[in-house]
Formats: sequence, C-alpha cells, structure tokens
Amino acid sequence: MAVSHYAAASTAEIVVSILELLDRNTDREHGITAVWIADQLGVTEKTVRSHLHTLQAMQPFGRKIGRIERKDLKHAESADPRPGWYIEPIFDTAQMRLLADGVVLSRSDSDYLQELIAKVYAFAGQSNQLGALGKISTPRNYNREFLNNIELLNDAIVHERAITFRYCTYDVDGTLVPRRDAAGNVKNYAADPYRLMYRNGKYYLICHMHQYENLSYLHVERFRDLSVNESDHSLMRTLDSFNPKRGAPFDWDKHMGERPYPMDGEAIPIHLRIKNTLEPIYDWFDTAQVTQLDEQTYDVWITSNEKAALWWVLQYADDRIIEILSPRSLRDTLQKDGVYLAGLYAEAAHASTGLPNHDS
Repeated sequence: MAVSHYAAASTAEIVVSILELLDRNTDREHGITAVWIADQLGVTEKTVRSHLHTLQAMQPFGRKIGRIERKDLKHAESADPRPGWYIEPIFDTAQMRLLADGVVLSRSDSDYLQELIAKVYAFAGQSNQLGALGKISTPRNYNREFLNNIELLNDAIVHERAITFRYCTYDVDGTLVPRRDAAGNVKNYAADPYRLMYRNGKYYLICHMHQYENLSYLHVERFRDLSVNESDHSLMRTLDSFNPKRGAPFDWDKHMGERPYPMDGEAIPIHLRIKNTLEPIYDWFDTAQVTQLDEQTYDVWITSNEKAALWWVLQYADDRIIEILSPRSLRDTLQKDGVYLAGLYAEAAHASTGLPNHDS
C-alpha cells in the first residue's frame, strides 16, 4: 500500500528511502522491483527507476547497486531466490565468515557474541545462514570486564595512553583471581599498550610493563580493574624504542614472525634438519631458508626466539622428523628435557606395573 506522505517528499528523502529498502530487503539472491519500491514509498515507478539508475552509476558508499536477472539465479543456494534490484552487501561471504570466526575466538559472553555475529551476517546479506554457526557458549570462567577492557585498551593504544590494571591467574577451580605478592596483597601493574592481536587461540595485548625492560604479551581476558591515563602520549616508552636499530620504526610483522609463541627475548638464527615434510616449517615460519638435501631431507634455517623454538619443536617430537643442529644451547635444553621426561615416565610405568625400576 502506498505511503501517501511521500507524494510530497523531497528527492533526497526518496533516495534515502530507496537505499533503506534495498539494504533491508535485498542480497545477491534476492532483489526487489521498482514497482514494489514505488508502492512502498507512494511515488511513481518512473521516479524510482530514475533514482535506481542514478544510484547504479554512483555506487553510494562504495556499494554496487544493480539488477539480478533470472539467469543469474540458476545456481542460487537459497530456497526462494528473487530477481530484481539489489545493493551489494558490506561484506562478502568470505569476509563474513572470517569476521564471525574471529568473534567466536574472543571467549566473550554468548548473548553478546550472537548479537554481534548476527550483525555481521546481516551486513553480508546472509542472515539465513546464521544457524550453520552452531551454538555459542559463554566460557565457564568468563571475565565480565572483557568487552569493556577491549574498548579501553583500543582507546589507550590509539591515543598512546598508559594503563594500570590487576592481572589474573587461575584458582584451583579455574576461576580467574588477581595475582598476589608474597605478603598476600593484590599486585597492581602499569604498562604502555601497543597492539591487540590473536595468536594461537588467545587474544593478547603486546605492551611494555613498567617494571620490566622487554616487551610483554598478556592475555586480555585476564585483565581486571583496568584504567587508562587521561593524558594522550603518556607512555613511558614507545614501541619504536624496542627496535635494536635506534631511530628506525619497529618491524611488527618481522618481530611476530620470529615468535611462534608470543614471548620476550631476542630472536636468533636456528639451524635444523627436517624429514618428509615442510609443513611444520612454513606453517610457522614464513621466511625460512630451505635447501633440499635428498628426496626426504631438508636443511633449514629459521630465525626465532629460542624458548619459542623449544616449544615449537617439542610438539613434533612424537613424529621424530626434526633435529636441531644449532645453537648448542637449544640442543642442550632438548637433551635435558628428554632425560627428565624419560625418567619421569619410566618411573610412572614401573609404578603402574609394580615392577622395580632398574637402571640399565
């Protein structure tokens, strides 16, 4: 039914209303007709078509406006595809899925996540696919300050403001409790925040904690009582000050590429051999230098933080495909860890069988 007050509406009001109808009612498999739009707005079909063609040429807000023809719907996935005019979604399907999956990783409140993901799907014109995402549960030990902390940390990073906070560890039942000193007092921390990022399924703040010299990598969900300095540029140190080359900007991508697990300490050259596959190398180290020695063996150089490299190589120990050649310190640590594990599990095996543990 026509809306009579649009008969006297201005051109701008009609154009805005057309855009709103396109945004609410269309996607790549569902269009609306000029006749239907005209009926909704109480204006002539000729007026609507004129504005649609103008919008098609303009691409307002960088979004394509066009027509879906019946032939375009030959391979449509939805149950009720519909030809007509449509406006391109803000996100394509791949962008939608990446954003939605990133949201799920945040370990936040389930109701909030469902609402946020619904908005992402709506912007992609894929609201009918929401059910495929499955049920989202709130983590049992969810930090209720998490979402507010994200907002505060983002503001602090943008304006280069120092932060103060309490940092949590886990109690025996898995709940988050603030860290305490030897006297039982809750510890308070101050830091310069630089970057928020996901790594290995965790959401990290990379920062300079004022009591330390190196960078720190803190789990965002463990922050409590976070507050931000009200003054801009109140950092004790800038991120660029951590670059070994004085006066040069900090190379963030290089820094994180040298740390399969976020941790402080310098990155060093590491020499190794790997057999049968290069997946463990290039899954973790984009800039590895690899030489093939024979049909099954590769000689590899990577640059990595030594502790992070230790954790990385241990996860492939059961496959027996990697040998560290240098540095000697990393080989020694692996040897000591191997001796410890062999002793630990040899004792456990003998205890379970009731047999005495004789040294060989």
